[in-house]
Amino acid sequence: MDYFVFLIKYDSLWRFFHIAGVIIALGSVVFADLALVWLKFKPKEASIIAKITPMLSLQVWLGLILISISGLLMFLPNQAIAQNSIFQLKMLLVLIVFLNGIFLNVWITPRFEKLVPEWAANTQSVKNFTKIAGIATAISFLAWWGIVVLMTLFY
Repeated sequence: MDYFVFLIKYDSLWRFFHIAGVIIALGSVVFADLALVWLKFKPKEASIIAKITPMLSLQVWLGLILISISGLLMFLPNQAIAQNSIFQLKMLLVLIVFLNGIFLNVWITPRFEKLVPEWAANTQSVKNFTKIAGIATAISFLAWWGIVVLMTLFY
């Protein structure tokens, strides 16, 4: 425990960065979700959404990195929290967010960019894609908000 005295001393700072990371990431997730809803009503604007998607994705990953680093700095001096069921559930949701984020970046985003030209026509490819993308988006939305709720219960 002596090794972590420095970390304990700055716990408030780590919490600040932890919350800031959630705000950055969650803000981008909510904006992306709203953009997809907008796309449902304005399909001709798919090219605009395709242009902002990489920036939103970067913000989510930056937020997740901030959360991970600050979370580790808070966890190291207080490893007993690993026994807490709320903490365990939160870590499960973080894992889901991370894995779903990889899927969104590796599979969803490239396919969305390819489908932009036919988006307004609402082809069968677009319809099939929106089902899969909708599921991944819902997972992201629910997991991120679950993390926020659990943070309020845990801290």
